[in-house]
Amino acid sequence: MVYKSYEYDSFRIFTIQTDQFKNAHIEVVFQGDASTSKLTEKSFLSEIMCFSSKKYPTRKDFVIRMEELYNAYLYGVTSKVGNSLLTNFVFDFLDPYYVDEASYLEDCLTFLFDTIMHPNMEQNGFDYKSFQIIKSRFRSDIESLKENPVNYSLRQSLKEMYPDSISSKSVLGTIEELESITLESLVASYQNLLETSYCDIYIIGNLDMDQMAKLVLKHFKNHVIKTHEQNTFVRNKRVKDVKKKVEDGKFVQSNLVMGYQMQGFTEKEYHSVLAVFGEIFCGTSLNSKLYQYLRNDNSLCYRVQTIYQKFDEALLISVGLESKNKNLAVKLIQKAMKEMAIGKFSDEELEMAKEQLCFALTMSLDNQNSIINNYLFHNLVGTPLLEERKEDLLAVTKEDIMKLAKKMKHALIYELKEVSHEGN
Repeated sequence: MVYKSYEYDSFRIFTIQTDQFKNAHIEVVFQGDASTSKLTEKSFLSEIMCFSSKKYPTRKDFVIRMEELYNAYLYGVTSKVGNSLLTNFVFDFLDPYYVDEASYLEDCLTFLFDTIMHPNMEQNGFDYKSFQIIKSRFRSDIESLKENPVNYSLRQSLKEMYPDSISSKSVLGTIEELESITLESLVASYQNLLETSYCDIYIIGNLDMDQMAKLVLKHFKNHVIKTHEQNTFVRNKRVKDVKKKVEDGKFVQSNLVMGYQMQGFTEKEYHSVLAVFGEIFCGTSLNSKLYQYLRNDNSLCYRVQTIYQKFDEALLISVGLESKNKNLAVKLIQKAMKEMAIGKFSDEELEMAKEQLCFALTMSLDNQNSIINNYLFHNLVGTPLLEERKEDLLAVTKEDIMKLAKKMKHALIYELKEVSHEGN
């Protein structure tokens, strides 16, 4: 793979040239400030912009054009990464090598950037029919949130840990936030996206990247220069005491979430030590501490997983269990964390964790999205590139992990309680 970058006044282009794939992949990434953005509206915006366009004003027209481009596909993704709001326009198309039409590559770039620069709207608002379809989708997604106890519990846990922080906010939002979106407000949100968000463009494929950069410059007419600072990491207030919350659910099983605040991590700890810690503590191996204590030794659950919200200084441990086993599970999780802090794990476990992580990194090289994500987070927060990251993982010591574990502050015990049954 050959990596190159191109710097322009209002955006940057990062390219990875490789013949590994038979298609090409482009991501146009707008990075804004999550704390000053209407998250639900920005998420709505990326969806409606990839539903139709000024040139292809109906969904049918839009889809037919993608089919004419040999089943190219464009979609939008909005995600909150700490204090950054990322709006990605993701475009996949066939490697032009396999297409006879000489204009195919430029046709693809024209379609992509015409969609971004000329959405299906008039001066006073977006297309009404498209708006109603996207709104219906969002309403269904929001209303179905409680149908997934794991996702709902994780979302509620962040609200309990950091109630006044951007860390507790979601791009999906609430019904009230959805109802506040109008055809006119989406126009303002679109203008805000172009005028205040930094923009990076990532391209991967077997392409002449100098030519690609020229084509992007030709078709992408976003000339707004941004100079304000961007800070992805959220520095949340220290949680002094463990917060406890029980919420009644409607499921046959309870969902327990243990929350830990990550306090004062270094770059090295964020980029490499945390991954090794996580693999030993509750990783992919059936021999991880939490799997052993909660599943093998005590048969408390079928599922245990850890979610690292490292840009929000939060580690969340999610366990599906019977409510009667909650207190024992809490004690066992606390025991496992204490053991990590005092180094009660073997050198063999440490080396196995490193091997598994390095293998996962090697496997990620077979996926375009993973490669792009690595470069994106390298530019966003300095995450090492894949080969360098392998070296960093292999260099992690037991002392590094012990030091990191001691910075984990227990902050939350949340339970979405199972529905009660007669006879219990």
